[in-house]
Amino acid sequence: MTERPDTDDYDLLTFGEVAARLSERLAEEQEVLAQARRDDDTARIEACEQRIEVLRTSVERYGREQQTGEVFRRRFGAIPVQPPAERPSWQ
Repeated sequence: MTERPDTDDYDLLTFGEVAARLSERLAEEQEVLAQARRDDDTARIEACEQRIEVLRTSVERYGREQQTGEVFRRRFGAIPVQPPAERPSWQ
């Protein structure tokens, strides 16, 4: 299960928060699937499996975005980084 990052601003819906919420929903849906299998409800099993696949894909996508920031770079470009010689030296 994806954990909420300690550094997130909880007034905002961050990629980390989205990943955590999707992960929670995925766990709930897996419980529903287990119950459907116990009840041998094939239509419900198929629907749950489809939702689980979508949720897994979403958890991976938002978890990856939380780590890489690829949407930010695609929208705003790379964050400029000063060459080492131009960086301030704190002494």
